[in-house]
Amino acid sequence: MGRRREEVPLLEMFMAPRILTLDDLCERLRISRSTVIRRLQEHHYYSSYNFAGKFLTVEEVAEFDARGLWAWRGARFSRYGTLKNTVEHFVRASERGMTHEELLGLLSVRTHNVLLELVRADRIQRERVGPTFVYLSAQRSARRQQILQRESYLKDLQKPVPTSRQVIATLIELIQDRQVQRQDIVLRCRRAGVTISRDVVDAIFESYDLDKKRAL
Repeated sequence: MGRRREEVPLLEMFMAPRILTLDDLCERLRISRSTVIRRLQEHHYYSSYNFAGKFLTVEEVAEFDARGLWAWRGARFSRYGTLKNTVEHFVRASERGMTHEELLGLLSVRTHNVLLELVRADRIQRERVGPTFVYLSAQRSARRQQILQRESYLKDLQKPVPTSRQVIATLIELIQDRQVQRQDIVLRCRRAGVTISRDVVDAIFESYDLDKKRAL
């Protein structure tokens, strides 16, 4: 007779190591691979989306973060299952789509081949937005919004970041003359030894809402 079903302590096997391979489970439980697979299917289990799905875990021991991701000893898991499903989820859920580099930073694995397969299957779309390709939702209206958000994001990246010295110098000029024009601020700051440009002054005004404040 085979081992009775209730005598297979599957969950106990995961408590200490937290992740195991199928071979590990077969050896520890001393049952066949087919039996282990049947027992796993009775639980909410996950295969790693790296290492070709070699490592397994179960809901009871996994600690997924707010994004639905969890890593343990190099093995990476996703609430969304396979790497392909995970990539599709994040591309579709992203406000501005995702580049390969952004997915690499998020998932810590290369996704070139997966992205190509998803595009070919029309599960996501790819368009060049700015300097690189961006992967977007296959749904037209959602994709349009992602492109708009990406373009706005790229525009913000191009804005200069003022130094604290430039900010202070600009504010001093405004305190001394509340009606001073922006280009005059540039000239006065430069005469005072502060290197600044009109773009930087514009960025300071926008960041601190200075036009509204001095109007008041």
